[in-house]
Amino acid sequence: TAGRYTTQDSNAQSDKKSWLAFLSLLKRYRTRQPINGVILAISLADLISLDDRQLDVHVVEIRSRLREIHETLKIQFPVYLLFTKADLVAGFMDYFGDFDEQRRRKVWGATFQTADRNKNMVGEAPAEFDALAKRLAEEMADRLQEEADPVARISIFGFPAQFGALKGRIAGFIASIFDPARSQVNVSLRGLYFSSGTQEGTPIDQVLGAIGRSFGSASRGHLSGTGKSFFLHDLLTDVIFAESGWVSYDKSAERRAAIARYGGLGAIALIAAAALGTLALSFTANRSLIASTTQAVSRYRETADPLLKTPTVADVDLENVIGPLDQLRELPAGFDTSDLPTPIEETFGLSQRERLLSASKTAYRQALERMFRSRLLLQAERTIQAKMADPAALYEPLKIYLMLGGRAPKVDDELIVSWMRQDWEQNRYPGENNREGRAQLEKHLRAMLALDDAYDPVFELNQPLVEAAQRSLGRMSLADRASALVESAVYAAALDDFSISVKGGPEAQLLFERVDGGDLSGLRVPGIYTYSGFNNFYLGQLSRIAQMLVDDQWVLGGGGEQGGIDQELLKLGPELVERYGREFAAAWNGVLDKLKFKAMLKDKPHYIALSAAASPSSPIDQLFTAIADETALT
Repeated sequence: TAGRYTTQDSNAQSDKKSWLAFLSLLKRYRTRQPINGVILAISLADLISLDDRQLDVHVVEIRSRLREIHETLKIQFPVYLLFTKADLVAGFMDYFGDFDEQRRRKVWGATFQTADRNKNMVGEAPAEFDALAKRLAEEMADRLQEEADPVARISIFGFPAQFGALKGRIAGFIASIFDPARSQVNVSLRGLYFSSGTQEGTPIDQVLGAIGRSFGSASRGHLSGTGKSFFLHDLLTDVIFAESGWVSYDKSAERRAAIARYGGLGAIALIAAAALGTLALSFTANRSLIASTTQAVSRYRETADPLLKTPTVADVDLENVIGPLDQLRELPAGFDTSDLPTPIEETFGLSQRERLLSASKTAYRQALERMFRSRLLLQAERTIQAKMADPAALYEPLKIYLMLGGRAPKVDDELIVSWMRQDWEQNRYPGENNREGRAQLEKHLRAMLALDDAYDPVFELNQPLVEAAQRSLGRMSLADRASALVESAVYAAALDDFSISVKGGPEAQLLFERVDGGDLSGLRVPGIYTYSGFNNFYLGQLSRIAQMLVDDQWVLGGGGEQGGIDQELLKLGPELVERYGREFAAAWNGVLDKLKFKAMLKDKPHYIALSAAASPSSPIDQLFTAIADETALT
């Protein structure tokens, strides 16, 4: 730092503030080791020329600065005491002036030999000074022989004595600063050194120069004016800089650094342990998933083996395939779980669920094609054969058959599901006891239709059967075809039927019964023949029937091309409405003809039925009101 920061004699308050700010900056940006040491430089000229009082003032200021360094930076640091302007000692330039650059770089001084960085070596300073003076005396003879100038030889001869005369002043100065008994801070003196930057023009130079001129020569070092430095280079590079680690660390900063370091290591260890733990958890979860999937697949193979070994499907028994299909669908990573998020314990980069799910979907789709679609097609073929003589009843089975076989330009999934649902409910698997089975079949049917979007069915349809059915349909009138289209749309619309037992209320069984003695709940009017069916569905179909006929030409094949269709379309609307009216009346009459009142004689002696009939919520009133509402179409 600038010398004024040490003496603080120009502007004490400003200099002190700047000095402490400088120390604070060091502390802030070099927390653990703000400095590597202190070079305390003092001119030998000041040391010699100042009186005791002035020197004591310097000593007090130096001790204050060292104390401030220690208190602010909170470290133990080495002090390298450097006496400058050594060339002002009489004989210095004559003694050392002829040294080459390599020798001038050497260290002239003493570094205390100790391994204890905190040990105060100030007591060794006088002995080290004596050793330096002794070495000068020992080398003096060689220097005298090398020097031809008489004046210079006199200076060389007197230089050891001149240097030795400084001992008292130097020893006192060192003791006053570094002696623990005098200083408030135990500062470690690392060594004492002497250097010179070559000072010219001092009174001593002039006296020696005059003596030299009287002998006809001049002392080279005093009047040369050449700038040379002595004993600085190696002191800085080989001693001070080389001992940059000699300074202690700030214990609190070191403690904080250790806490941060060990905390960081602990955090890394914790993160590593957590990562390993999650990986282990993920590995275990995925291994369990694979094991459970393998076991489930083994059970499926045992169940499905008889079905899969059959090269040709000759039966239409869907109940036999529900079990194997359920097993594939319900695999741990199967179709049923495809929309669920992956469990967190299976993630962390090791998840095998997507691969298993992809394989499971493929296996499920193939099983649906081989075991399910094949039987649906076979049943559709049998239905077509059975209805070959009834073109009106043949239209829907043929359309469904072509859709299932991949021969339709566009597949209507809901139409297929509705038609199959009605077929299962009315023909194949009727009754309440088959409700769950029908639900399972519909679930697999919907899955099959969803999974086949990216694949074409591989089954070859019965082409002669298709052509025969299309020829039969080709003989239908346009009105018959339109009615068949409307009936086809009914399946997809899923209209609510009119139920006698529901509309009559919970007490309808007390007052009504079927003529044939069957279950009253079986008396139903199809939903198309209700108020809602007519106004909300049938009229809408009529407005689109012409386009529907054109769109469904593919069902009829070549037989669907008929001439004069435009003229027929003009008469189609009234004809369909008239036909609907006949079918509407037939549907209601057919149901009502099967309904009758129960005999009241059976109601004795409690007359429960009679009481129900007379109540405000009379089943008779409810049923007849509902019938009136549903049959008033306009």
